[in-house]
Amino acid sequence: MNETYLSDPQLFTLDAVYLIESRDKTEMLKRIASKQIEEEKQFLSAVSKKIDLHIWNAVYTREMMKLGAARSYLHRVYNRFYTSISKQSSLSDLHSLELEMAAAYFDLFIGDLDEAESFVANKILPYLHMNIEHHLSIRKLSEDLEISAGYASSCFKKEMGISIMKYAKKIKIERAKILLSTTNKSIFEISMILCFHDQGHFSKTFKSLTGMSPTHYRRKLPASQPSF
Repeated sequence: MNETYLSDPQLFTLDAVYLIESRDKTEMLKRIASKQIEEEKQFLSAVSKKIDLHIWNAVYTREMMKLGAARSYLHRVYNRFYTSISKQSSLSDLHSLELEMAAAYFDLFIGDLDEAESFVANKILPYLHMNIEHHLSIRKLSEDLEISAGYASSCFKKEMGISIMKYAKKIKIERAKILLSTTNKSIFEISMILCFHDQGHFSKTFKSLTGMSPTHYRRKLPASQPSF
């Protein structure tokens, strides 16, 4: 029996494009979460959801290219999610991946990325966002970007007012907050996804930047907050 593919209606509106162009990550994630609730009620098949996410992956890439994102970075993000989408087997897992995908693309162009004027900082910022799920070090960064470690550190600190590694921790914790609020992944799983040394290191870093533990943060989420 062949299954009929039902496309995501939002693919045929300009709302998503507007949110990407305006870089409104919060509203985009809110709309995705709301849409996912309806998909759960309608028992959307994993097959249809996979097709939708492959299309969304291409849409995000196209729109980010319009905004000037480097093709080399986008190529890596696109391939990562293309592979991840194919590996998922349940609607729940695909919903989690959808939110992660939106956050990853938006993180390339929001906040500090608009503020940096230094050529070096503008090379480092997307690199950090692109490698948020990897172990980061000044040495590896300087080798990959072909910039001396000392020069990279001094330029970044001068431009952004924060060290490279502190900034890296900050964006990892921002991603952790999204995972805590939109998925049912355990604290341990999230710490591993974001490449912290262990769960204790992750919890300590999270609390130092937010004032509360990851567990406390999740408990304080509104009762209506979707978790997939």
